[in-house]
Amino acid sequence: MSKTTVHRVSPSSLSDLPTRVQYLKQFIGFTSADAAALQAAAPVVGPLVPHIVDTVYDKLLSFDITAKSFVPKQSGYTGVTPNSVSELSQEHPQIKFRKNFLSGYLVKLVTLDFDKMQSWEYLDKVGLMHTGQAGFAHRYVLGEISVEE
Repeated sequence: MSKTTVHRVSPSSLSDLPTRVQYLKQFIGFTSADAAALQAAAPVVGPLVPHIVDTVYDKLLSFDITAKSFVPKQSGYTGVTPNSVSELSQEHPQIKFRKNFLSGYLVKLVTLDFDKMQSWEYLDKVGLMHTGQAGFAHRYVLGEISVEE
């Protein structure tokens, strides 16, 4: 049996974004070849984004426990807000608004320049907005949002 090398990581060091990015890259084995593959996929993935987003929302709206997180008004949305899960559908204006954000995110994933810290700052903000962490409420007005829910 081979002995696994244990990499020591100080939890406090992960509060620094560049250090956290370095750790993440090492942990998942993300290389410049992976970044190039994502960018090379853009011409294929781009046209599929509407279908991918519809499929994701079909699944999210098919369970009440996940659909309920789409009932509260989202920050920036100015249209009619649903009162209950039963009012939600792919065609509801608030769902269309949210689908637009997901579409942009998916396109961004295959067009980011992973050598630039700005790209990692963007990904960090997207992750942070899904934690419900205090101080980052511009995307969610009522209550907290959490990926676990």
